[in-house]
Amino acid sequence: MKYSSKPTNRLRSFTLEGGSWRAVLPFLMPAFIFVFAVLIFPALYSLYASLFKWPLNDASAREFIGLNNYITLFKDPEFWNSLRLQFGFIIIAIPIELVLGFAAALLLNREFPGGGIVRSLILLPVFVLPVISGFTWRFMLQPGYGPINWIINALGGKEILWLNDPSLAYVAVIIQDIWRMWPFMFMLLYAGLTTIPQEMYEAARIDGASWGQSFRLITLPMLKPTIITALLLRLIDALRIFSEVYTMTEGGPGSATLLFSLYTHRQAFSYFKVGLASAMAILLLILSVSIALILVRKNMKIEEFEKGADA
Repeated sequence: MKYSSKPTNRLRSFTLEGGSWRAVLPFLMPAFIFVFAVLIFPALYSLYASLFKWPLNDASAREFIGLNNYITLFKDPEFWNSLRLQFGFIIIAIPIELVLGFAAALLLNREFPGGGIVRSLILLPVFVLPVISGFTWRFMLQPGYGPINWIINALGGKEILWLNDPSLAYVAVIIQDIWRMWPFMFMLLYAGLTTIPQEMYEAARIDGASWGQSFRLITLPMLKPTIITALLLRLIDALRIFSEVYTMTEGGPGSATLLFSLYTHRQAFSYFKVGLASAMAILLLILSVSIALILVRKNMKIEEFEKGADA
């Protein structure tokens, strides 16, 4: 590898011995093809389909209508309701998952007998398939034979129809997501905590800093990039949540748990409106990319600030 002495851009700062980028392309092509097939082509095809009135049960009746699908969505109260439910789900579930994961990471960030086993057991819900998680919680919340209602009855309480009440069904969906995903937050934050040098805490203790001061002045600043990364991954995942909610409630009762992805599914496979569903998919893509860009730029600013402070 030969490095150029000219301060040009990174792509021109080096040349390959005995060749050019054409020597590298055969090795990069499989990755390019995979990304195009899995990411780029579906997005472009959805964008194309969103410009048509496209009945799923009669493809021959396809008709170009431009941006009318987007206009129809913006006038649809059910669309705004699904968006409201989606953001409510994110605003409630993710902060709780972050707090629980952070608390567990702080508590278990030390050596004790059986610590490895405890940390491994905590991660088990993350590896449960969303469909299985949804069915499990649906069974647990059933009236009559569900274990949660059985416990309530055993304690002298009244049976609760969890999935038949609009408010309780929405709460049940959120609780299910918190149960399954807070260990994911724990996993990332625990990994971040292990990278903080213990010498910093020892120096703080020598200077007389309390636990709260060490947490505020050392732990939080050092973990900011990890926290932002965890939030980014969870936000993108929460925006496309589908399987567990569908198996628990199918969006009901009524439209109480009809989150954005479930309404997209209903438009495509219940109402057979592929064009409208594709327009919703494009809006979800724009929303996800926008959130990702905001958080990534925030993370980059933090890293630049830390580099400047170190310099």
